[in-house]
Amino acid sequence: MKNHKITNLSYDDIEKINNLYNKYISDTAFTFDIKEKSLDEKKKWANTFSDTGPYQCVVAYEGDNLIGFASSRPFREKSAYITSVETSVYIDEAYIGNGYGKYLLEELFARISTFEVKRAYAFITKPNSMSEKLHLSIGFNRVGTLNKVGKKFDKYWDVGVFEIFLPIK
Repeated sequence: MKNHKITNLSYDDIEKINNLYNKYISDTAFTFDIKEKSLDEKKKWANTFSDTGPYQCVVAYEGDNLIGFASSRPFREKSAYITSVETSVYIDEAYIGNGYGKYLLEELFARISTFEVKRAYAFITKPNSMSEKLHLSIGFNRVGTLNKVGKKFDKYWDVGVFEIFLPIK
């Protein structure tokens, strides 16, 4: 993992993040977004994060190349869920399998656990063995499956539900 840096999301990252995310939209079922995001839509998305709260986004670079990003968002809208978050991690295909997802999630968890976040959830479209392996390797537990919950590319997809208790050790 030499020559990489992980920082909080900045305005300068948004276009590269949007390009990476749009590739996942067009090429995979790993996100259930169907239509690619405009740069303005991604800027609005970026404005939902704060370095001083539980909803954050961290990015990793190797030089000027975006490796990927991880984010935490509200788990559900109801107030009682305030100590839980939903997480996402997206890695550029050139860097998949090199441990960057683990580093991003661990850094994200270190930052958000100071805000009384007790649980994080990941929803992983099946099949996605790389993402499942990543999440299990850092302590997530598989807690269930949502069967045929999303339709993309004219196919219904199952989604695995994963949970971790924070802070991780």
